[in-house]
Amino acid sequence: MSSNVIRQWVHNTFFNVNGAKSLPRSLEKFINWLIVANLIALLLEHIPTIHDGREDTFRLFDVASVMFFTVEYFLRLYAAPENPALAGKRTPRLSHGLSPFAIIDLLVIAPFWLHYAGLVELDLRALRGLRLLRLLKFLRDVIPAIKEFRVANQGRTLRQKAHSLMFETPTSGRLQSQLDMFFIFFIILSVISVFLETVPEIAQPLHAEFHVLDLAAVGIFTIEYLLRFYASPEMERDKSTFMARLSFPFKPTSMVDLVAILPFYLQFLITVDLRFIRILRVLRVAKLTRYNTAMKTFSLVLQREKRAFLAALFVTFLITILAGAIVYEVEHAVQPDKFDTMFRAIYWAVITLASVGYGDISPITPLGQFFTMFLAIMGIGIVALPAGILGSAFTDQLHQDRDEMEKSIEAALADGILTDEELAALEEERLRLHLSEEQFQRLKNRGIAKRGQLADASSKESLIRKTSELIAEAEEKLGSLPLEEALDHIRGMDISDKQKAALRSLLN
Repeated sequence: MSSNVIRQWVHNTFFNVNGAKSLPRSLEKFINWLIVANLIALLLEHIPTIHDGREDTFRLFDVASVMFFTVEYFLRLYAAPENPALAGKRTPRLSHGLSPFAIIDLLVIAPFWLHYAGLVELDLRALRGLRLLRLLKFLRDVIPAIKEFRVANQGRTLRQKAHSLMFETPTSGRLQSQLDMFFIFFIILSVISVFLETVPEIAQPLHAEFHVLDLAAVGIFTIEYLLRFYASPEMERDKSTFMARLSFPFKPTSMVDLVAILPFYLQFLITVDLRFIRILRVLRVAKLTRYNTAMKTFSLVLQREKRAFLAALFVTFLITILAGAIVYEVEHAVQPDKFDTMFRAIYWAVITLASVGYGDISPITPLGQFFTMFLAIMGIGIVALPAGILGSAFTDQLHQDRDEMEKSIEAALADGILTDEELAALEEERLRLHLSEEQFQRLKNRGIAKRGQLADASSKESLIRKTSELIAEAEEKLGSLPLEEALDHIRGMDISDKQKAALRSLLN
């Protein structure tokens, strides 16, 4: 096996994210999570309760991380001649080694090896500080996503770009997904920090870090809220700019976003109890509902099945009231300290009906105990009734969404051709339903199969016209690029050699 074949295999297996193999994309995700894990480990090392006695475990994790990043660095250097971006370079490995991404990768591992070899003496504080350089590895994903976003939104207004950045649209690209992951990470981190602040062993050594984290979270969430507010008219095109922005703060998700930052600004205006501020900070977890598609489907299901759901809740409410009244009359005389009021009896009825049974209040009379057994058995079915209604409706809603998507695909294929407008509309619908590209492709193939041939005899003329338009459009786009950049772009495309040759012919 020649070295060229091995090099191609290394590049395609581990680093060709545009290829057919899924391993390169999975490897990128793993590297990102490993960087996050390194950051968390760095914070935990400042907590004596966690770090003391586990020094070897932390060091082993750090060594394993450096070893992984070292292997990654040298594999990328070895496979550099196969990188389409370096095609045509006389010394592709040297060009790769001098690229910003390679320099970042080297800075991540160099301090460790220099210190290990005894060439450079670094104290623990310096080593910990240099480990923060690993965060720069995120730029390998972020910078290409920024370039992709700029190309996709070229010629659009600033407000439209802000809308594509903050909300999922056909022109959002990977940058919007990465921004969502950044927000999700900060939401989880800020909520966890609220709980950790109540642990003295953790709060005392990390008091300054927690304060900086809260300031950063407030700043990030404030910028997010303002950007969403600025782009809100793009969400409601039927309204004026003023009315769209006026209605924005009153939407449920906007209220949640406002609550996430409100505690910080309230303390400068009025005197607020620290416990109240802490509760409001915990409410930041509600921001995760924006990124959970199940909540949107759940709201649709709840609205559709509200009559059946309210009926089930009414039956549960009726049984709870009756059970509380009955047991109060039976048990009050013998347990006046436990069943002192009917409200306490209703509390017992709710706990029993939900099959929880804390045991802090329980009947002692034979009639009361018999009624408890009857209510507990009834609770198994009564409490499960609303859950069954919602579960069934939830499944039906998912099927309906898929059926509507399939009908949309069939309607778009009615004339035998998918236009750019139809593809954009289908892509927007796919994003709304949060279908993966594989699921969308299966639905599209099913729609094509139902239609038979994509272009029948009656649509041949339309197909030829559309193909000519696409060729002209490709020729215009490639012609606007510098020749070398256009050739590099064609080389990096995941298409056949014949198709690449056809595209190169457009440059002549």
